[in-house]
Amino acid sequence: MLQLYSRLTRVSLIVLGAVFFYGCASTNSGPRAMTEFEQLRPTSILVVPVVNKSVDVEAPTYMLTTLPMVLGNRGYYVFPINTVKTILDHEGFYEPAEVHAQPPESLAAMFGADCILYVTIHEWTSQYILLATTTIVDFEYRLVNSDGHQFWHARKKLHYSPQNNDTGNPLANLVGAAISAALERAKPNYLPLTRQANGEVFLYNGTAIPPGPYSPKHQAYYSQFDVAPATDKTTEEQKTAPAAQ
Repeated sequence: MLQLYSRLTRVSLIVLGAVFFYGCASTNSGPRAMTEFEQLRPTSILVVPVVNKSVDVEAPTYMLTTLPMVLGNRGYYVFPINTVKTILDHEGFYEPAEVHAQPPESLAAMFGADCILYVTIHEWTSQYILLATTTIVDFEYRLVNSDGHQFWHARKKLHYSPQNNDTGNPLANLVGAAISAALERAKPNYLPLTRQANGEVFLYNGTAIPPGPYSPKHQAYYSQFDVAPATDKTTEEQKTAPAAQ
């Protein structure tokens, strides 16, 4: 009996020792490996004209009005959208598809950008079916560095359908649904959906980009990797307008 007790005690001590060692090893495992984005640590982003595969000619304009704010608030310098368009027109690049086809190295050198954001609108539509309207957006985002290498990619598709309160009167509910659907069809909810898609892509859901050098969270974020703050490669003029359009 004593021998059995002694053996059980030794086994218990071995198990406890292994658990303790594993816990210490896990605690001291150090920071996680840096992603490619975190290793590159760009400071400026060139947003080029949006390729539009939908039938709504205004879709790219809506998209371009929403990007500078979300990227600027994340701490990156965004080249002014209108200035970029003017310079590209001057260089003979009038069509977004033509701009996307240019070597990224040439575009980055033209503006002195660390990376380029390419956005494609795959869907931008409002569908009316049985007294209900559903607005759909589908965007693809790509970030390419100044050497032409794609280091980040995301795709986001969102749906929106107006929700109506139950009045307790079936006829009133039917009329309310018809009115809501007609209003959504006449003026689809594209802009809020676009802002939501950008926010989910750049800030959440596993595709979030790290805080840029102009973000107050930048230094604390990169301290987990024990690296120095990002080198400021933008000009003094750029610093004054981190999210200009």
